[in-house]
Amino acid sequence: MTEQKPLSKSNYLAGLQCKKLLWFNIHDRSLAAPVDEDTQRIFDIGHRIGELATRRFPGGELIDEPYYDVEGTIAHTQKAVEDGIPAIFEATAVAGRLLSKADILARVENTDNEWDMYEVKSSTKVKDVHIPDMALQKHCFELAGYTIRKCFLVHVSTAYVRQGEIDPQQLLQAEEITERVAEHLPGIESRVKELHEVMDSSTRPDIEAGPQCSDPYDCPYWDECNDAWEPYTVYDLSYGANATSELEKQGIYYLKDVPEDFPLTDRQKMHVQAVKTDKPVYDTEKIRAFIDSLEYPLYHFDFETTGCAIPLFDNTRPYIQFPFQYSLHIQKEPNGKCDHRYFLNKDRTDPQKALAEQMIHHLGKEGSIIAWNMSFEQGHINGLAELFPEYSEQLRNLVPRFRDLMIPFRTSYAHKDFHGSASLKYVLPVLVPKLSYEELEEIQDGGTAFLRAQKWYSGDMPEEEWEKNYNNLLKYCELDTLAMVEILRKLYEVVEDIKGNNQTNIR
Repeated sequence: MTEQKPLSKSNYLAGLQCKKLLWFNIHDRSLAAPVDEDTQRIFDIGHRIGELATRRFPGGELIDEPYYDVEGTIAHTQKAVEDGIPAIFEATAVAGRLLSKADILARVENTDNEWDMYEVKSSTKVKDVHIPDMALQKHCFELAGYTIRKCFLVHVSTAYVRQGEIDPQQLLQAEEITERVAEHLPGIESRVKELHEVMDSSTRPDIEAGPQCSDPYDCPYWDECNDAWEPYTVYDLSYGANATSELEKQGIYYLKDVPEDFPLTDRQKMHVQAVKTDKPVYDTEKIRAFIDSLEYPLYHFDFETTGCAIPLFDNTRPYIQFPFQYSLHIQKEPNGKCDHRYFLNKDRTDPQKALAEQMIHHLGKEGSIIAWNMSFEQGHINGLAELFPEYSEQLRNLVPRFRDLMIPFRTSYAHKDFHGSASLKYVLPVLVPKLSYEELEEIQDGGTAFLRAQKWYSGDMPEEEWEKNYNNLLKYCELDTLAMVEILRKLYEVVEDIKGNNQTNIR
C-alpha cells in the first residue's frame, strides 16, 4: 500500500489554489519548472528576514534538525516546551496526517502550554493568502495539544529608515490576525479531508487552466497543463483583459480570427492589423511629431537599479530601489556617431552620490535625454534630488529634458512580433536583429542585473565573482542605450519611407 503522506501548510495552500497543483506536488514534483535565480533570491531574503525576526524574542531556541527528520524536530520541539523555553523557532507539530512548522511560538508569560503564534513574511502587509496559511498551522498545533492564544503576521515596515545597523524591532512589525484566522477555521476539517483524497488518488484531477494558474502564485506546472499555442493569440493584446475575455466567450483565440467590427482600442487595432496583413503598421505623422520634438545633442540614457527588503544603506527604506549604474550614448546629430559614457562603482559603498555627480556632468545642460519608459529615470532623478539637496536644482533641471522612445511603440508603430508589447526586449530583436541580449553572458535582462547588484551590495557575493559580474553589467547596460540609438535610426527610416513598400501606413 502506498504511504499516505501528511498534508503540510505549503501543500494545503497549493490545494486551495488548485487541486491539480497539489496532486503534482505529491505524485510527480520532478515536472515542476526549476527554481530560477529571482525566486531563489526571494527565498534567501525571506530566510534572512526570518532570522531577524527571531531577534525580537530573546532567549528563544531554534529547532535545527534537517527538514526531513520529522521525528527529530518533534522531539526537539517537545523538549523545548518542557524546558520552559520562552520562544521556539521552527517549532514542529504533527496531528494525524497534518504536519506544520511555526516560524515562532512565543510562550504566554506565566503559562505552561499557552502560546502566541507568529508567521514571518518578507511582504510589507498582511495578504489574503496568509490567513489560510496560519489557520492550518493553528489547527494542527491545537490538535497536537497546544493552546494557541493569538496569531500574528510579522512583516516588513515600509516606514523604517535605516540608520546604522539593522534594527529588527523597527524593520519588522507584528500585526495581529487572530480574528481573521478564526474566520477561516470553520470547515477546515472537511477541506483537509478533501485534499487528503486528492493526495491519495492515483488519477490526476481534470482541471482546465484558468485564473488559479497564477493566483496567488504562479504555478510551476504550467507547461504540463497547457498545450503549446501557435503564435499571435488574443492573449497578446495590450491592456486586453476585457477584450480577451469576450473573445474567449466567442471561441476566438487567435488574432487572425478577430472580427473586423470587434471593439478594440486604437493600439489593439494596429496590432491586429499587423498580424492579419503580416506587415508593420505605423502612423507616420505621430512618429514624425516625436522626432521633431527631439533637440540635439541627444543623450540616450538608461539606469540600472537594485534594492532589498532589508535596506542596504543608511537613509534608505525597505524595497525602495536606487540607481547604481547608468549607460549613456551621446549623439550630436541625426544618425550621427555616438560617444559612450557610463557609471558603475567597483566597491560596496552607497553609489548614489557619486552617480549623481557624474551624471550631472555627463548630461550637460542642453539637448534631449532619450529613455525607454522615461518615468522610471525621471522618478529616480527626483529621488536623488531629495536625497542630495546640494544637487537638487541641477538634477531637477534634467527631468523636463526627457523624451520617451517607448511612446511611438505604444501609440504609433505595431509589428506582429512585438506581441502587443512596447518593451525594448520585444522591439529590439524585430527592428535591429543584429543586436541581441541573448548573445550577452549571463546578464541578459534587468531582473538579473537587479539581483546581481543586490547580492553584491548585501555582501553575499565575493569580490572575484563581482569582477565578472561587473563586466557583464557594463555590457548589458551599454546594449540598452545602443539599442535606443539604433531603434531611433529605424524611426527616421520610417518617416523617410525608406521601406514604405513593406509597411502599412495608417495615415
